[in-house]
Amino acid sequence: MAGRKQHFIPRHFLKEFVVPDGSDKLWMYRRGLPKPVPVSRDDAAATRDFYSKPAETDAPTLDDLITDYENELKFHVEKVRSIGSGEGVPPHPISEIIAHLSLRAAYLREFIDLGAVELVSSIDTLIHDPKEILKGIELPRHRVPYKFEALAIEQLEEHMLSVLTNLTSKAVVRLLYHAIREDIDLVQHRASDEFSTFLNGFQTQLDGMGRRAHVNVLEKELVPAPRKTLLESFEWKVVDFPSGDAILADCVAIAEDAEGWGPYMLADSKSLTRVVIPLSSSKLAIGSASLELDNVVEIYNETARACCFTFYLANCKKDVPFGHLAELGGMAREKISKLTSSSLRDAVEEFVADIPRNTQQETLPVTWNDLVVSTECSYSVSFRDFGDEAYAKTVAVSLNEVVKSFARFLPAHRLDGISFAEDYAAALQELDRGEGVTRTIDASAGMNPNGVAMPLAVRRTDGIKTHIVLRGYFAEYLICEDEELKDEAVSVICYSLGTAAFNALIEGKFPGTLLSPHADTYEGWLYQYNDALLATYFSTRLLSPSWDTLEFYAGLARDQLERMIVETLKAQSRYQASGDHERYFETCSTQVSGFMTAMARYLAVRSSIIGPHRVETALDQYLAQLELSKWSTLFHKDLAAFNHGMDDWTNLDEIYFINRHFERLLLEVGVFPDQLDDGSLYIHTSGEHRLSLKLDACRKMVSCSKTRYLDDKNHEKQTNS
Repeated sequence: MAGRKQHFIPRHFLKEFVVPDGSDKLWMYRRGLPKPVPVSRDDAAATRDFYSKPAETDAPTLDDLITDYENELKFHVEKVRSIGSGEGVPPHPISEIIAHLSLRAAYLREFIDLGAVELVSSIDTLIHDPKEILKGIELPRHRVPYKFEALAIEQLEEHMLSVLTNLTSKAVVRLLYHAIREDIDLVQHRASDEFSTFLNGFQTQLDGMGRRAHVNVLEKELVPAPRKTLLESFEWKVVDFPSGDAILADCVAIAEDAEGWGPYMLADSKSLTRVVIPLSSSKLAIGSASLELDNVVEIYNETARACCFTFYLANCKKDVPFGHLAELGGMAREKISKLTSSSLRDAVEEFVADIPRNTQQETLPVTWNDLVVSTECSYSVSFRDFGDEAYAKTVAVSLNEVVKSFARFLPAHRLDGISFAEDYAAALQELDRGEGVTRTIDASAGMNPNGVAMPLAVRRTDGIKTHIVLRGYFAEYLICEDEELKDEAVSVICYSLGTAAFNALIEGKFPGTLLSPHADTYEGWLYQYNDALLATYFSTRLLSPSWDTLEFYAGLARDQLERMIVETLKAQSRYQASGDHERYFETCSTQVSGFMTAMARYLAVRSSIIGPHRVETALDQYLAQLELSKWSTLFHKDLAAFNHGMDDWTNLDEIYFINRHFERLLLEVGVFPDQLDDGSLYIHTSGEHRLSLKLDACRKMVSCSKTRYLDDKNHEKQTNS
């Protein structure tokens, strides 16, 4: 029966590394010690009851099994050690030696213990400081990550939560996911409380985790078959270590993979190129696919020291620099830390991935630089219901200067034409937009807040282009001597040209899609209400910002928000009387779309004028009263991120992040779009108008505050009297 002092590196293997003075001792260089200390071979690399305690029955313990196996291992070791320098080594015995000793060593146990501690630390960091772990990882804006969706739906149905609402499970999860993105700080705080309890419980189980895992692995197999098979595929050779002081690291063997040299146990098997094990203080065994031996002897001792976790053994005492032993194992610990945080990051990244990469439909990246940027572009200029030929030529000259100036920076080659009209609404409706395009245009809901200019996508024989319709008086502004009016005309035209440039980018990235039906019926249904919003944001950011402009757009956005609340309340009342689903949804959608567009303009100007600094406006205060501040912040972030990353935009579906915000606001006014399991589109209605309720609550609070103020003032008067 084996004794209670159990070696994780066998005594017979240690024999060839002892001090050559007959004392049967080795010099141990241990992490945390100021200098090496001599240890007997009986005590080196040994711990009491390392594998198992004495058995209470006649059943063999793990240590008994290992002790019995050592007779076979010893035979392999002696056979390999007897091979002369420069000779080949049979792959079977050397592979068995390395596969067993590297698995058996305490190194693996210490690796597991530290890995568990690092995992707890990484999870704690993920919960309390997620930006540290998730640098560069962004939650998808436009759709729920597939794994998150599957897990959430499973939980909804398992706990019968889906019966609490007539929304489909997918719709509920979309709302849940958007709520998480909108209020991630609150989610993080709650998760932090929940995980603190979990981590405290988990930490109590850390003691002995490495030992339990190590024992379980060894009980299954003393020689891992996959590792042994891989090692047997290498060619092996024995080489001399001339200085006769080769060290024995606690990891036993070292290896080289794509990342360089490290402990064999931590090497990547897919990129493994060389493996080295010291057979004695004067002999190494080296294995590789091509018997590449260059520099191995020269770097071995230094590399083996770097690969240690806790200690290494040597047959001679050498002075070590101050701090050398204190830092021993630094590389291994750093690698474990990186592996742990990297694994956690990979798991999170995989969990929040957009869609499976093998099914994702993407195009090749098309950037602004890939598009034709030339000051020479062909487009028509027309005057629908006023002006003569001479007047038209005069305006066209000034207009062309504006277009040429714009085309120096952004593409204008897909500009179809520019039309001026006194009857602006008629000009919009009668514009030939090309075959198959029959969309009705609302002149009062144009991309310009005043309904004075509208860039429209048109289908022509050479692809999608943009035609700009302007109110007639801009022609006069363009050629007048009043610089303020002329600047206003130039600004509106440049704004419209910005949309033409944006449309050109889409046509370059996704040819023909701009005026085509969307592949996803549900997403296309929603997106039609905001299909000009991204161009609006992009174009507005091209304008020269000012504080007056910011206040102007803030006022318009607030007006539109108030109008949205009033009109959707009226629509709700009409719906309760008529039951007309479609009219109710159409009114709500149009009003919400108008507010989102107004917000897009305001946020675009604020991005340009304020930069990283946030200045609160009256609109911000109003949004806070209606509990829309966090939505506004997320909307701003999503618009800015999309605008910033347009060069790298390769998946058309990314535009659908607008739909998630659209759904969010529709819910606030009492309707919600959905797609049933059979694919049909459906509109849910609610008798609750959340925004009006919030507005009423705010008014009551203000009224109560005023009443308390007056009561306090009256009490003060009476007291003074």
